Amino acid sequence: MTAWISSEEMDSTDQKLANLLAVDPRMHLNEIARRLGISKQAVHHRMKSLRERGALKGAVAGISFAYLNAVPVGVFGRSNVACAEDVLDRLGDSEFTRRVIVAGGNYLYVVGQLRTISELDKYAEFVRRTAEMPEPTVGIYCLEDVPMPDYHVDGINPRRKSYRPLTDLDMKIIASLRDDARRPIAEIAAKVGTSAKTVKRHMDSMMADGSLELHMVQDAPLGGHLLSIIHIGLRDGADKAEVARGLLSRNRSLDCYVRMFSNLPRCLFLVFWSESMTEMRHVLRDVSKDEAVESAMMNIGCFERIYDCTWRDALLDDWMRQHGRSGTRGHGLMPGTHHA
Repeated sequence: MTAWISSEEMDSTDQKLANLLAVDPRMHLNEIARRLGISKQAVHHRMKSLRERGALKGAVAGISFAYLNAVPVGVFGRSNVACAEDVLDRLGDSEFTRRVIVAGGNYLYVVGQLRTISELDKYAEFVRRTAEMPEPTVGIYCLEDVPMPDYHVDGINPRRKSYRPLTDLDMKIIASLRDDARRPIAEIAAKVGTSAKTVKRHMDSMMADGSLELHMVQDAPLGGHLLSIIHIGLRDGADKAEVARGLLSRNRSLDCYVRMFSNLPRCLFLVFWSESMTEMRHVLRDVSKDEAVESAMMNIGCFERIYDCTWRDALLDDWMRQHGRSGTRGHGLMPGTHHA
């Protein structure tokens, strides 16, 4: 199953609502209303409208990629296809493809989540051939010294030193949330056959441990908000983590994040959403003035697709077939496990 990202007009309150749900897809309507300064009924109406317009695609859940010890990678470059939008279906044929952004100049950003680093060459070749990308750049996303460790995009989060193994009940709870991460706890409890109190305790434990990943699939760019990606080339000797923290500190008013690559020491991506071309130019000028920056190239996202039929989802399906629905007791799932 894939999710198309469309674009509709959104006012500032809609944008703030979407941002709140991006941070916490299970945030209660009362809390959203309090933070936005509107009524609960108004929140409900806005969420319904955003869903109908395609700005919000729904909340999904899964075992976190960090828990599974997955390897996040990016393959990006200019495509020679006549229409880059047409290649989105074919890129989704790989079980590793997580997200694809089509930007200006037929430039593609492909994000993959691999089981192991040994799969990198084969996946990069798949993207190169499928997207007709003659000179792709392949990056392995940094998971250490990440400037925004709690900004969850594409499941690219720092790994913890250790995780509590997922139990049978944990796996059933994750399965019940997979297609609707906002499912009420009482409904989850009924589906998995335990009390609401027990479900809440297990969910809180998984969230605190980082083994459960929640994600709000939404429009990008959102309405009139432009998805901007600045390719930053650093000067020799520059500390990329320090530069990243400086960029984020100077642009706190924006919804933005930085991507770094372990195998590309002089490369950074600053990704942000802006309301106007004027704001984009301001950010680009700010980046260019940084003494550690040698080059800065702006690009704008036009289309995006998020893929949820990955090896991670198949792993959960396999476990449920073997243990969850049969009523037999399984063995949960150990951290870093790629096969049920």
